[in-house]
Amino acid sequence: MNKIKKWASAVLAAAMFFSLVGCGGEKGKDPNENGRTEETAVDIVKDGQTDYRILIPASPTDTESYAAGELSFFFSEATGISIATVSDDSVDADKNGKFLSIGDTELFEESGVEVSLSELGDDGFKVVTYGNCVLMNGADESGKIYSVYDFLEEQFNFEVYAADEIYIDHVENAKLKDLHITEFPDFEGRDVNAISVVYNPAFATRKRLRGATTTFLPTHGSGSAWSPTLWCHSTHILLPPSLYLADHDDWYGGSNNLALCYGTGISDTESGRLMRQTLIESLKSYIQAAPKAKFFMIGLEDNCGECGCDLCVEANKIYGGEYERMSGPMVVFVNMIAREIKAWLQETAPERAELVKIGLFAYQASEQPPVTWNEETGNYECADAVKPESNVFVRLAPLSSVYSKSFMDEEANRNIREVILGWYAMGAQLSVWSYSCPFGAYLYPFYGWHVFQENYRIFLEYGVTDILDQGPRDSSVLPFHAMRDYVLSELMWDVDQDVNVLIDNFMDNYFKDAAPFMKEYFHLINANYALMEKTQGYKQYAGAWESRDNALAKYYPKSYLNRCLEIFDRAYEAIAAIEDEATRNIVLMRVQKEELSPRYINIEHYLSTYYDESEQRALIAEFQADANRLGLNYYAEDGLINNKYQNWQNSLL
Repeated sequence: MNKIKKWASAVLAAAMFFSLVGCGGEKGKDPNENGRTEETAVDIVKDGQTDYRILIPASPTDTESYAAGELSFFFSEATGISIATVSDDSVDADKNGKFLSIGDTELFEESGVEVSLSELGDDGFKVVTYGNCVLMNGADESGKIYSVYDFLEEQFNFEVYAADEIYIDHVENAKLKDLHITEFPDFEGRDVNAISVVYNPAFATRKRLRGATTTFLPTHGSGSAWSPTLWCHSTHILLPPSLYLADHDDWYGGSNNLALCYGTGISDTESGRLMRQTLIESLKSYIQAAPKAKFFMIGLEDNCGECGCDLCVEANKIYGGEYERMSGPMVVFVNMIAREIKAWLQETAPERAELVKIGLFAYQASEQPPVTWNEETGNYECADAVKPESNVFVRLAPLSSVYSKSFMDEEANRNIREVILGWYAMGAQLSVWSYSCPFGAYLYPFYGWHVFQENYRIFLEYGVTDILDQGPRDSSVLPFHAMRDYVLSELMWDVDQDVNVLIDNFMDNYFKDAAPFMKEYFHLINANYALMEKTQGYKQYAGAWESRDNALAKYYPKSYLNRCLEIFDRAYEAIAAIEDEATRNIVLMRVQKEELSPRYINIEHYLSTYYDESEQRALIAEFQADANRLGLNYYAEDGLINNKYQNWQNSLL
């Protein structure tokens, strides 16, 4: 089917944000997958008219109603037709009629098609052509709305590239597809954690994301599976030092009493029992406050170190493996909590007893597993007490890893490789908190695109069921930030998609006429990094200090930056030729945001060596004006760009 260009900017009331609907390149999924390309003899649209109606249950859930609104809106975008929505109690629907059925309608019940949590999980769905009708449903609320997006994808080539860039075919005639789709994600938890997603639940839902910090409404499916409070550093939420430190100083230790004393926590003493019971009662209140949540963290605080008291030193010797690691007593402590929580749920909420999982961080001081390597057997071994309970999961957070290399690279990433292998050998259920931007150097392009997929496949191989991939939560003006959101969300759902196809399709749709030049720029970035990796030992870090200290001039030669800026000059020439003014302005702004990166790096490293004073002042003033207009507020996590301007100005004195 030929794609006809159709640019339309519209406000979808239910979504409460602007979307740009247009055309682009081929999509990243195999069009022959799952038997999706067959057509029936039935017209879904003929000569700009349709006999189809959207069917919902007589008493629809919030999600079913919202899904009907989404289907109606995008059906109209594709066909120009305002399609009616009817409910079970207003029509006699059968398979010989023409209905697009959403959720648990009587028509769905009649069909005999089954959707079960055991088969599909929370997010899986089925889209089935049933006679002249299409059935769209999931076992849970998220699956219901995802089934609608999948139908639109298969019937009209619908694709969400960004919150403000959505493609759908424009047709006057189309045959109904013969669809028999069963689909569910590779990862149960999918969180592309960044400002663009956290504050836009409609976009997150359209990309099938369920992040802990996105505020989903009941209309957006099942919402996040995480506790909205206990999803990160949470030991001080559960046991606030402000309440307990004065009377129970043996519960805390380490630098500034940031760490919990697991030695006390696992001890069979009055203080140990009281510490555990106090945390358990606190945890119960958060579990009761989030009746749909599955995952609750007892997550150590950031930069807390470890306690180091005599009790902890002794506990480390017993439970910490050959290197006497503090992660051993931490697992023992969380196991003790988890057993009590499970017993409590079995009595008070048995339907949640097997669903609720208690998590701990393998992060910083607790990253390494409490194991011993057995040379004779070639296996990791651990004490029975540190094997995680069935309702305990371990969240790995490999902040200090080299993100330009595979996590199984024995040289560059030996540490995280051993972390994954060790925790996996212990039988731990794994979650991963990964990172995909340089937090200390936002405007330096991230060099990890070539290993994103490989690392996600490693996660899948070692039983990871949940991924949070952290991007910036205080800025949306980073190099290829929107493309990161798109590619990672796609891989979290289906890790075997072709990344190069995903990138090409995104570029074609997002940058339109400027796409050839943005592809050239993107490939130049990665070629330069590959050269720097080979000749200068470049490594991509995500950590704030590591990435800041790695933003060196030797990795960004002036000749390279000049080539980057020359590519942008040619991109602007292509943009100027776009006839539609609205489209031209949107593409221009998107490309200008990308150009901030080489301009910033040029000023940072070459301001005084290549430019006279008047040129220096002009470069700073022009960058500041453009950055303000384009919404750049931070040059690093918590690093206000205004402070950088002041530093640049001071360097001229």
